[in-house]
Amino acid sequence: MIRALGMCVLLFCSAVGMAAPPQDDQSRYVVKTGSKIEFHASSTFAKVVGVFHSWEANMKMPAEKFADASLVLEIEAGSVSTGSGLRDREVKGKNFFAVQEHPQIRFASKSISADSGPTKFHMDGELTIRGITQPVAVSITLLRQDDGHEWIDGSFSFNRRDFGMTHNLPFDKIANTVLVQFHLDTVNGTTPVAQN
Repeated sequence: MIRALGMCVLLFCSAVGMAAPPQDDQSRYVVKTGSKIEFHASSTFAKVVGVFHSWEANMKMPAEKFADASLVLEIEAGSVSTGSGLRDREVKGKNFFAVQEHPQIRFASKSISADSGPTKFHMDGELTIRGITQPVAVSITLLRQDDGHEWIDGSFSFNRRDFGMTHNLPFDKIANTVLVQFHLDTVNGTTPVAQN
């Protein structure tokens, strides 16, 4: 995934590359500027969008088959920004991401299968937050461009309580469901390092 979001999740990439596949038949994809990972959460009085500004993505796809691809996103939890300094401190604190104790959020794909239509896929993976790992199901849309870029849009939801984030406010109830969305602009490359 990416160092600088400028930042995974993904959260996560495909085929028609600009370079010939490596000899090991494991084409690696570089994530380009314009990619992003963000989460959406809501409470009684607010809707919050958090953007991660530092992350890395490692995407491999053998034989230009997206169903055989693998994706790993490693996100620096402390790089999150919600547009409010006070809220950022709360999100990074012990009640939520607990970035001092658990500086990294990680997603790793386990399998990919075709969904409805030729550009739709279902990705099963594991999400780790606060040292707790849970399975997640990701909806993927893959768009192949004439210039060799692969655009991958994905989304999934998780219950924050499953990751130990049980905190609530007396008069501002925080929803348990958190939506994660990612957009990856990828291109076939010769290195697993992705830069945004």
